[in-house]
Amino acid sequence: MKTVKYLLFGLVILVLAAPPLYHLFFRIALPEYAGGLSLEGLSEPVEVHTDEFGIPHVFAKNEQDLFFAQGYLTARERLFQMDLARLAGRGELSSVLGEVTLEKDKFLRTVGFYRRAQEVMDSLPPRTAQAILDYTRGVNAYIETVEYLPREYLFLGARPQEWTPEDSVVITLLMSYSLTRSKKIDLVLHQIGQKAGEEVLAALIPSYPEFAPTLTGAKPASFDQGPQEAMLTDASSRKGPGINDFFDMEIPASNWMIFSGSWTKSGKPLFAGSPDLEPTLPALFYIMHLNGGDYNVMGGALPGCPGIGPLGFNGDIAWSAVNGRGDELDYFIEKTNPDEPGQYLTEDGYKDFALISETIRVKDEDEFKELPLEIKVSRHGPIISEVMPLAPENCAMQWAALNIEKPWDIHGLLAMNRASNFDEFRQALSNVKTMNLNLGYADKNGNIGWQFTASPPIRKSGGGALPVPGWTGRHEWTGFIPFEKLPFDYNPEKGYTASFNNEPGNAPYHLTNYYLFERAIRFDEIIRELGDQKVDQSKIMEMQTDTISVVAKRWKPLVLEACENAEGVNECRDLIKAWNCGVNVDSCAATVFNVFYYKMMENTLRDEVGDQIWSEELSQPYLYYVPDLALTKILHDPDHAFFDDAGTPTVKENRNDIVIRSLKQTKEVLEDLLGDDPAQWQWGRVHQMHFNHPLGSKLPMLNLKPIPTQGSHHTINSGFWDWDPENPFRMRSGGVIRMAVDFSRGDKATIVSPPGQSGHYLSPYYANQAQLWAEGRQAPMHYTDAKSLAQILTLNPI
Repeated sequence: MKTVKYLLFGLVILVLAAPPLYHLFFRIALPEYAGGLSLEGLSEPVEVHTDEFGIPHVFAKNEQDLFFAQGYLTARERLFQMDLARLAGRGELSSVLGEVTLEKDKFLRTVGFYRRAQEVMDSLPPRTAQAILDYTRGVNAYIETVEYLPREYLFLGARPQEWTPEDSVVITLLMSYSLTRSKKIDLVLHQIGQKAGEEVLAALIPSYPEFAPTLTGAKPASFDQGPQEAMLTDASSRKGPGINDFFDMEIPASNWMIFSGSWTKSGKPLFAGSPDLEPTLPALFYIMHLNGGDYNVMGGALPGCPGIGPLGFNGDIAWSAVNGRGDELDYFIEKTNPDEPGQYLTEDGYKDFALISETIRVKDEDEFKELPLEIKVSRHGPIISEVMPLAPENCAMQWAALNIEKPWDIHGLLAMNRASNFDEFRQALSNVKTMNLNLGYADKNGNIGWQFTASPPIRKSGGGALPVPGWTGRHEWTGFIPFEKLPFDYNPEKGYTASFNNEPGNAPYHLTNYYLFERAIRFDEIIRELGDQKVDQSKIMEMQTDTISVVAKRWKPLVLEACENAEGVNECRDLIKAWNCGVNVDSCAATVFNVFYYKMMENTLRDEVGDQIWSEELSQPYLYYVPDLALTKILHDPDHAFFDDAGTPTVKENRNDIVIRSLKQTKEVLEDLLGDDPAQWQWGRVHQMHFNHPLGSKLPMLNLKPIPTQGSHHTINSGFWDWDPENPFRMRSGGVIRMAVDFSRGDKATIVSPPGQSGHYLSPYYANQAQLWAEGRQAPMHYTDAKSLAQILTLNPI
């Protein structure tokens, strides 16, 4: 009995001690935000004022100390995030995470991101190279001096390697690749053509509608696709597993809105920006204010890279990026020599593949195994058939970032941080050659404008929408459209400008098939609704969070007409009838419409493209706009062949039949998901943002509780969602960083980047911006009054 008493006593002590030990384990790694630190590598003291949201305002006396401090401060909040990113760029994820990431590493090594990063670093101008070196020294100062590493390293049994300058460069290349629209859709379209035929393919290849708004108001550029010879090639089935979702962080629904003084209450420009990406935890960007040397800039920094990235404000100018959606990546199907598989055919005969041998280190419990990887490279680029889903056999990937001279994106972004006028802004962006962006601009002198970046290839023929034969020489790239010819605008006559990933309207040549337009239509509606009303900062922030769906407005009368006398759809029909088409968290009609529209697309197109392509590709959020656009094209053709269900050969369905079928299925889905009471079908119950940690599947306490969110694919307040049977409507992307600036009151500028600044679990800054963001609010930037912030950390030189 005495032994049992001791055991029970010990158990009670363990239970009582567990919560404090749990908190101690995580809190011991949290950084201090006040006091002093002595660091080797600084030449002068650096002051860091941290605000109530964990945003650091860094004041240094020179550029070298500024970037050293930025590297140090970013690493102490985001080292594990930075480490995963650079391991991805190196193709070394498996050395830490094991075999689960082996296929990712194979892809990353095959493309050669790190090989390219090494070439870029060797070529950079001295000032930019020095900034990267100083940043690198700061990161390593943290790695070398930190007493308690981020807790993730303990769970993985790993330690961070020394940071290198190439690690910073490769992170920008990964971002550039993530912004490349055609990397997946070209292969999906190819498979549709192979399995469904040319007629279906022609209907599904995206093109910009004549009625859709352009940035300049001009008619969209037309493009004749011409013969698509890839349709005639022999494509094999999928070859081996490919990478999963690591590179899905596209900007599918970003926006910026800019008004000159003629439209504003203050008479000064108003600027609002919202790059939309897949959410990450910690946040994709790290908000910082950098003041030192020629820099006084604030915005979203990409962890691992010096300076401020695609959204920022420096007192003179403000900028924000949307995905330019250009097509800078093509696939070429090579024909190998049947007698010598190490050769491929060209118009001048056979040539040898270049061969690259690499070794991938894979963690296997406490040991490592080394796996050889042989990479074949043709004149068009690496052969990616074994590492990319849907790629045909002997398929090479030609990506502009691997071919262009001086891909100095970091150099261009740092110069933009220092720019004070539109000429300097454009000159800086002339060096941004791999990131596919459209950057909006405003300045304190009243000017507004925008500029596209990237390196669109000039093709001998074709538009790059499909893989083409590599042996004919008829689709070769002959160069790149020079920066001077890329679309831009300055002080448009109408006095405002806004981008929603839509076409510029002033490019006479083909740039891409992949522009969006629905949210641009909604913005035009808002402008008309304004009438003579002047705009202020609260109004432009209201526009950022607008939830009206023009797609719902377009379909609402058709649904009501089709279902007027239909049975079994009364509840759904009545909700839509009384709805203002706002996709809000408390709206039940919003839930009904989003289910209905998904089912409408599925019932219209699944039988045309086949079950596999629909379920694995076209139904995914990153390709949602393809069936959406196809439906828009046939909207007013009620007897179009696509509405006829191939599964019912004795019956010819029309649009109304599919509308009724889809609405009946909607009711079944929602009853199974949310119950029989339509009053309980609120959008916020199903449409929620998930901020999940990279290790969250194994350590769920690191994840945040899902947050109900507004919007959908088609609203300015974007909320792309995923049709996952186990978790339908899970939000997949949104405004991961937002900013609003009134140039009459720079002290009132605001910013938000969910979920928070810190990557340390249990930090007060781990998730303190998540709800703020979900409610459409932002935090004060403190751009002009940061010195008054009471929380001060001084970094002192040793």
